Amino acid sequence: MSRLGSRRHVLRSISSTLALLGIGPARAASPDTTLRGAANRQAHGKVIGTLRDIPLRDVQRVDAAEKDGWWARDEAGRLWHVTANGGTRQVAHGLAPTGDLAMGHGRVAGRGLDGRLWVHDTTRPTAPPSRSEVTLAPHGGLCVLPLAIIAVVEQEGSHVLARFEADAGGKWQVVARSREPVLPDAVPVTVDLDGRHGGAHIAVLAGPDARRYQHAVLGDDIEGTRVLWLERHSLESLRSLHVDGPGVFEDRLLRPWALRDGRTGLLTMQSGPLGAQLVVVAASPIEPSKLELAASGPAIGKRNRWLSPASVLLTDGEIWAVHTPHIGGVLHRYRAEGSALVADRMATGLTNHRLGARDLDISARVGPWLLLPAQDWRRASAFDTRTGSILDATPDGAPILHAVASANRESAIVLTESRLAIWAP
Repeated sequence: MSRLGSRRHVLRSISSTLALLGIGPARAASPDTTLRGAANRQAHGKVIGTLRDIPLRDVQRVDAAEKDGWWARDEAGRLWHVTANGGTRQVAHGLAPTGDLAMGHGRVAGRGLDGRLWVHDTTRPTAPPSRSEVTLAPHGGLCVLPLAIIAVVEQEGSHVLARFEADAGGKWQVVARSREPVLPDAVPVTVDLDGRHGGAHIAVLAGPDARRYQHAVLGDDIEGTRVLWLERHSLESLRSLHVDGPGVFEDRLLRPWALRDGRTGLLTMQSGPLGAQLVVVAASPIEPSKLELAASGPAIGKRNRWLSPASVLLTDGEIWAVHTPHIGGVLHRYRAEGSALVADRMATGLTNHRLGARDLDISARVGPWLLLPAQDWRRASAFDTRTGSILDATPDGAPILHAVASANRESAIVLTESRLAIWAP
């Protein structure tokens, strides 16, 4: 058992013992057990919402939600499905308990325990997962397409994107690779930057550089210097943007976000001598092969100061981000004014990222509430995006590991070192 698993078992044993002595709540035996009462919106420090424990042990991480629940992984490499009412079902096994997971089009894809591409067909729940011969980059992301899976693979000492397709025997084979190297931990996404129906192609951070900006906020000093938009079949470049030194894209993920001029852009963080700033990359309306910086926010003001977007929604109109999430944690709201992203300071003492971690955003948008950890990581705070007030969403306890909103954004699943629970306001 891992050190984290051992710690969880110790914490659970202590909690159960205290409960038997009448000192605090035990871990619920039923997923419907309410640990906290009805919402209380009167003042900061009060608890809002309810927590319902899920009787699933040794969960290592929870990944993005689908319409009927969440996917969770345990330390043994088993994949579980957790429903919105707290039910659990083991789906498959052999999946690495850490790293990125992608889902869609009836498939769940990740990195297997052997390092190779691992694919579970949700339309054939009893069939064993299918594999590839090619191994994936340990920290790279994946993207599921209707007929293929895009993933990061190593090639001659660098990393590129690969398109995998299943052959007649169900084995996943590489049929195309990108020409340009990408970040070893890049997360490819599909997006339609030209505004054409059915024109969604692959956006990814590329141009890895380990010398320009040595900060390692995301686990290493390798940062992106290019944004690529690649044709989804051939992985040939459609459009690109290069940032001159000393600037870098201090990020892993490009987040689709709707600009006011009707274009879909890609939100990311650009860093340099004045620290990080939010920027939106979009297709140039003048040059067919180019991307451009369509909007940007103010830089934090000092080198090696970073910010982390929180639960970005494509058509939200606003962007929430935590400035210096490792030092004080200041939540800001951004709004677009022409090509400027104007930032308003909203709250302090919050965070959504651990220093050196590749998990970019530990937060969840549930209705008008933004659920994210307090600076000490031992409780979750619920920030009301309508009024700016903050209430506690979970009592003080074990450190928070993940928070993922449901697909309908009516609840969120919260994983700590000692419990897995569903939170609803």
